[in-house]
Amino acid sequence: MQHARILDRDRLSVLRATSLLAAGQVPSLDRLTGLAARLVGARVAMVTLIDADRQKFVSACGLPPALDERRESPLTYSICRYVVEDDAPLIVPDTGADERLRDNPAVTVLGAAAYTGFPLRAPDGHVLGSFCVIDDKVRDWTTDELATVSDLAAAAESEIALRLAHGEQTLAAARMRAVLASAHDAYVSIDPNGQVVAWNSAAERLFGWTAAEALGRSIDELIIPERFRAAHLAGMARVRETLHSELSGTRMQLSAIDRHGREFPAEMSLQVCFERDVPFFHAFLHDISDRIDALNELERRRQELDDEHTFLHSLLDNLDTGVAACDSDGSVTFFNRALREVHGRDAEAGESGESWAAQYDLYAPDGVTPLGADEVPLARAHAGEIVRGMHIVVRAEEGGQRRFVCNGRPIDTADGRRLGAVVAMHDITETHHVEELRRARHAVAQVLSEATSAEQAAIRAVTVITDQLGLACGEYWQVTDDREHIGRLCSHVTGGIDLSEFTGDEPLAFERGQGVPGLVWKRGAEVWMSEPPDDMVDKGRLEGAAIAGLRTAIAVPVRSGRRVLGVLAFYSSEELPHDPEISAMLDTVAAHLGRFVERRRAEDLTLALSEARRDFDRVIGQLNDYVWTVEVVPGEQGKLVYGSPNATGVFGGEPQADEGRATFIIDRTHPEDAHKIPVFHQTLGRGLPSELECRIVGYDGVVRWVWTRAQPRIVDGHILVDGISTNVTERRELAEQREQVLEQERQQVEQLRELDRMKDELAAVVIHELRNPLGVIRGYTEMLLENPRIDDLAHRYASVVERTTNHLQRLVDDLLDLARVDAGHLSVDPMPMPVGRLVYDVVDNHRPGAYAKKLMITERLDHDLPVLGDAQRLRQALDNLMSNAIKYTPEGGTVTVVAQQAGDRVVIEISDSGIGIPAEQYPHLFSRFFRASNATAQGIKGTGLGLAVTKAIVDAHHGTLVASPAPGGGTLFTLSLPLAAALESIS
Repeated sequence: MQHARILDRDRLSVLRATSLLAAGQVPSLDRLTGLAARLVGARVAMVTLIDADRQKFVSACGLPPALDERRESPLTYSICRYVVEDDAPLIVPDTGADERLRDNPAVTVLGAAAYTGFPLRAPDGHVLGSFCVIDDKVRDWTTDELATVSDLAAAAESEIALRLAHGEQTLAAARMRAVLASAHDAYVSIDPNGQVVAWNSAAERLFGWTAAEALGRSIDELIIPERFRAAHLAGMARVRETLHSELSGTRMQLSAIDRHGREFPAEMSLQVCFERDVPFFHAFLHDISDRIDALNELERRRQELDDEHTFLHSLLDNLDTGVAACDSDGSVTFFNRALREVHGRDAEAGESGESWAAQYDLYAPDGVTPLGADEVPLARAHAGEIVRGMHIVVRAEEGGQRRFVCNGRPIDTADGRRLGAVVAMHDITETHHVEELRRARHAVAQVLSEATSAEQAAIRAVTVITDQLGLACGEYWQVTDDREHIGRLCSHVTGGIDLSEFTGDEPLAFERGQGVPGLVWKRGAEVWMSEPPDDMVDKGRLEGAAIAGLRTAIAVPVRSGRRVLGVLAFYSSEELPHDPEISAMLDTVAAHLGRFVERRRAEDLTLALSEARRDFDRVIGQLNDYVWTVEVVPGEQGKLVYGSPNATGVFGGEPQADEGRATFIIDRTHPEDAHKIPVFHQTLGRGLPSELECRIVGYDGVVRWVWTRAQPRIVDGHILVDGISTNVTERRELAEQREQVLEQERQQVEQLRELDRMKDELAAVVIHELRNPLGVIRGYTEMLLENPRIDDLAHRYASVVERTTNHLQRLVDDLLDLARVDAGHLSVDPMPMPVGRLVYDVVDNHRPGAYAKKLMITERLDHDLPVLGDAQRLRQALDNLMSNAIKYTPEGGTVTVVAQQAGDRVVIEISDSGIGIPAEQYPHLFSRFFRASNATAQGIKGTGLGLAVTKAIVDAHHGTLVASPAPGGGTLFTLSLPLAAALESIS
C-alpha cells in the first residue's frame, strides 16, 4: 500500500507542474549529479521524482545502461521513496543492515551498498523526490560529503523551483491567451512606436481587421479617427519621453472607427506597462453604442420624471389652494406654496398626526376650540376616510385667523396598499368675510328700507352691524343743531358682554376733536385706531374702553355733502387691522343715513315741484321739438337709442334707424349748410355741448330751419349724445312764443341733468362692481406670466391682457373717485407729514420712465414742508401731474420740480418743456374727459380724468391747483397747500 504522502493530490499536482516527468535530459541537473558523483566519490548520483506509482530519473550519473535508457522504475525498486515518505534525509551507510532496504530490489539492481538522499522540496514545501548518491561499497558518509550532497540538493531544488515558475508563467500565458481569445472585449496591445503586437478575435469582430492584417501596423491607421490621430501621437511621444502615463489604469470613453470607416463610441480600459523602461500599451475596448443609447433613453426618461416632478410641484405651488400630504406612516411630507405662506414654514418630516393640531394651530369653525388629533382632515384621510367640505380655522403666522374648507382622501394603490393621504385646503376667509358683510349689508338695507326717520335708521343700523360683524359695541352720535356739540343718540352692546362702565346710562356729549366721535367730526373722515392719535383734543372714554377690554375703535362720519351730521362708532375687543370692505360698508351706511336727511328736505321740494311738473307736462305737450339720444360707437355711424314721437313737425316725418344708423340730421342737412356738421361733431368729440342751426330737407320734401342742441355723456363706458331738435322756421312770426320754448328747453335740460345725475350714481355702482372681476383677471394674468411653461406668444398675449387690465383698473379708480367727488364722499385722512419727502419719492418713482424717454429731471426740493395731508391721496395727485409732464414732453426734454415754502403755504411746481396747451383751453383743463386738442391731434393716449381727480384731491386738502404756460414752452402746474399750522387754524 502506498504511503499517504506519496498519494497526496496537491503534491502530485505540483509534481506534474514541473513538466519534468515527461522531460528528456536536463543539462543543468545532469551537471549537478555528475558533480555530486565526483565530489563524494560515489558510483551513482541521481535526481529522482516520486510519482504515484513510479519513480522518474530526471538526471542520473552512473546508472546501469538498461535503467539509464528507461529513466524510470516502479516504486518497489525505489529507495528514494522513503525520503518522500519520511519528509527527511535518508542516510544509510549499509543497506544490508537496514530493515526497509535490505530486501529492496533496487539494492541488487543498482548494487547499492550505501545510500544518501536529501529531499527535493517545491516552494510550497511538498517533497517531490530525492537528490541522492549511491555507492557499491559500505561506507560511512562524512560530514563534508553530506554537506556537499545537501548543497547540491538545494541547487537542484532551485532548478525545480525555476521550472515550476516557468511552468506557472507558461500556464498563465496560455491561460491569458485563451482568455483573450475568448474575451468579449477587443484586446489590443501596441509597442512604444504604436505598432500592434496583439489583436484578439473580439478585436477582429469589432474593427473588421484580422489579426494577420493588424499585427505590425500602426494603431492610428486601424481604429483612431483622423481628427484624433495628432493628439494620439503626441500622447505616445509624451509617455516615451516621461515614462509616465496619466491614463494608465483608467477607463475612458472615446470614438473609434472600423475597417469600413464607421465611427462609433467605445469604452477603453488602458494599462501601460514598462519593460526595460520601454512602454507597452494594453487596452480592452468594446462598443458602447447600445449603452449610450440606453443611457440616453434612461436620461430622457429621468428628465421626463424630473420634468413631471417639477411640473407637479410648480402646478401645486401655483395653486391658490393649500395642499398637504403625508406618507404611509402618517408623517407630513409636503406643503405647497400656498400652505407654506399660511403657516410661515414648510412641513417638518416626522411630525405625527397627534401633534398636527397644536403644531399648525388648527381650530374648529368657532376659532376657539382646538381640533383633536382624530379630527385633523389629513389624519382622517390617512385613516381611510374621504373628507368633504370640512370647515376649519388656522391661526396664521402673521396674525389673525384664516378659514378653510378641506377636502381629503387616502392615496391607495390598485392592490390596496396605502401610500399616504392628501388634503386640499380652500381658503374661504375672504368669501366668509364677504358673506358676513353681505349678510350685514342685507340686514342694513332691510333696516333702512323699513325706517321712517334718520334716527330710527341709525339706531337699527347700529344694532344690526354690531351683531352681524361680531363687534362688542356700536353707537350713533348726532351733531346738535347749533353745531357746538355731538351727542350720543343710541348705544348697543353685543349680548353677554358687560360694558356698563364704558357705555353708562347718562347722556353723553363731546366737543369737536374730543373722544372718537369728536375726532371724526373734526376730521370729517373715517377713524380706525387702536391708539389715540396726536390730533385728538381729549381722549374722552378711551381709558375706560381699555379697562373694559376694548382694543379697536372704528368710526365714520354721516355727511350731507361736506357737512358732518353725525358719527357711527363701533368698538371691538380684538385688535383689528384696517379692513377696506368694512370701511366701504360703513361709509355706504353713513351715506344712506345722510341721504335720509337729504330726502326729508327733498320731500318738501317735491311737493312744490309736483304742480310745476304738471304745468310743464301740459306745455311740452304743445311743443313740436324732437328729443333724441344717439350712441356714438368709434369707427361706426351713430345708433339711435331714443327719439320722441313728435318728429313730424321738425323733420316732416319720423326718422328711421336704418340698420341701427342714426344719420337723420346728416342725411337731411341742406347742401349749403353741410359745412356746419364737422364743427358740430368736433365740439361734441371734445366732450362739450354743441349747437347746430341749419336747414333740413324733410321727409315730406319741405325745407325747414332746425335748431339742434346736443350734450355728450358717458354711461357704463358707452358714449351717448342727448339732443333736442326744434323747428324754428316760423321763429320770427312766433317770437312771442320763444320764451315759452326756451323755458321748455330749460326744463328739459334740468330733466336731462337729473337723468345724468341718476346715470352717474348708476355708473358708480356698476364701476364699483367691476373691481372684483378686474381683480380676478389680474390674478389669473399674473399666474400666466409667472408660468415658465407658456411659450413666448402666449406670454406676449398675457402681457397685453395685463397692461389693458391695469389701464382699465386705473380708469375705474378715476371714475370712482369722480363719483365720490360728485357725491361729496371723497374722503381724505389728513395726518401730519413732510410733503417734501413725498414729492421726492414720487419724482424718484418716475425717473425710469423719464430716462426711457431721455428726459432730464431737475428738482429743487425742501424735504420737510409739514402739512396735514392724506399721503396716499397726495401721492395719487402728484403721480398724475408727473406722469402727464413725462407723457407730453418729447424725447430730450426737461421736467422741473420745485417744492418750497411760501409764507404760510407749501408751493409745489411741476413744469415741462412739452407740447403745451392752447391758451383758450386752459379754463377747461380740469373738466372730466377733457383733453387738449394738440394732444389728441398727436395721438397721445389718455382718458381726460386724471386732472379732474387731481383737482378734487387738492381741493379736499384746502389747496389750489393752477395750470399756466411754462417759461420757454410747455406747461406749469402750481399746487399750493396750507402749512400744517395754518390748516389747523382754518379747521
